[in-house]
Amino acid sequence: MRWGVVVTSAAALLLAGCAVNPVTGKSQLDLLGEAQEIELGRTLYPGTIQESLGPLPDEAVQAMVRRVGQAVAAVGHRPALPYEFTAVDEPEVNAFALPGGKICITRGLLSRLESEDGVAAVLAHEVGHVTARHAVASYNRQILAGVVAVGAGIYMESSDSELRGLVGLGAVLGTQLALAFYSREQERQADALGLDYAVKAGYSPRGMIETHKVLLALQQGKVSLVERMFASHPMSAERLATAQREVEGLPPEIQARPLRVEPYRAVAAPLLAARPAWDLAAEGRRLLAAKKVREAEAKLAEAARREPRAGMIRTLHAVSLVMAERKGEAAAEAREGARLAEHAFLAQFLAGQILLDPDAAAALERLDRAESLLPGVAQVAYLRGVALERLKRPREAAQAYRTAVERDPQGQVGAAAARRLQELGYRPAEGGRP
Repeated sequence: MRWGVVVTSAAALLLAGCAVNPVTGKSQLDLLGEAQEIELGRTLYPGTIQESLGPLPDEAVQAMVRRVGQAVAAVGHRPALPYEFTAVDEPEVNAFALPGGKICITRGLLSRLESEDGVAAVLAHEVGHVTARHAVASYNRQILAGVVAVGAGIYMESSDSELRGLVGLGAVLGTQLALAFYSREQERQADALGLDYAVKAGYSPRGMIETHKVLLALQQGKVSLVERMFASHPMSAERLATAQREVEGLPPEIQARPLRVEPYRAVAAPLLAARPAWDLAAEGRRLLAAKKVREAEAKLAEAARREPRAGMIRTLHAVSLVMAERKGEAAAEAREGARLAEHAFLAQFLAGQILLDPDAAAALERLDRAESLLPGVAQVAYLRGVALERLKRPREAAQAYRTAVERDPQGQVGAAAARRLQELGYRPAEGGRP
């Protein structure tokens, strides 16, 4: 099954029942049992990470996020879940939980926190959403509404007439990520659970207050980097005031726990230093989404100048150069972005597409890498077929197109691949020549 695709049927609704919420002890509508919840999270997680620009390439930060996350999860209401915690390279300020305990925190948020206790507060809050099955409740609503797919194709625009119309800048520009949206009541419950878990794990409760202050300041400043987070996690001064009251009600010795500021700064120093460049990159990406290409390219060029080893910044700059019709520069920048961001599906995929015209062999190499990072994407198979055709390897191209048809039998990509097979003289279903 392709990642991010959730298929439901009338049978699923007939089998729906009620389950006891592990936090409240109350019965609630449950279209996803725990085993299904875990499988859904496991299926969605790799693609969600890659839509968020891939895992942050800093093992010290990743180790800290894993350690803190597992500590707060261990004292929660569902400690047996297969929790995973990943820092992602996304510059927007956000954190999110998928069903089954799969949790991400972004570069943008980590670079604005001031202590490990703040990280604990964020991750414990997301664990609270998991333990209270808020994400499952959101998916229940989606299933009832007839939603059958999460996520979308990951593509950029192309001048190739065969590719135009199949592709869009959605994932590159951060518009495709499908996450649970929480009510204010669910946010309050996750705040309370998060504070409880963080304190039980030994962290200072002031980390929760620190986090609320950071987010509220960003919201009041109307910083566009936090728009998506507040769309899914409604923020308010009331939540900060509630957190302050809850902390004041804790025993004095718990309130007096020191914030772990210096250890956090030591680990997060590279993130903090790179934040200005990534903020520029995020602004450039928004300008690209608005088709303000000249301004976007200028922002991304400056971001790349400041952080020349940030592969995803170089990749985003390459996209802006393509849109500015500076294809030679775009190809060079895409090569470098892919070389620096071997861990990032989008860097590999976009380099594969940008390099199709000047260097089909290099394009194929990058598309193969993209396939290894996120198997099963129909567009990767299709573009591999295009590259193989240009390399005069028609039998292998046909196999790639057949794979694209199998992955997207009812969609535009599958239809385009079927047309290419017919033009090459192959039967899409059987794979043999007529």
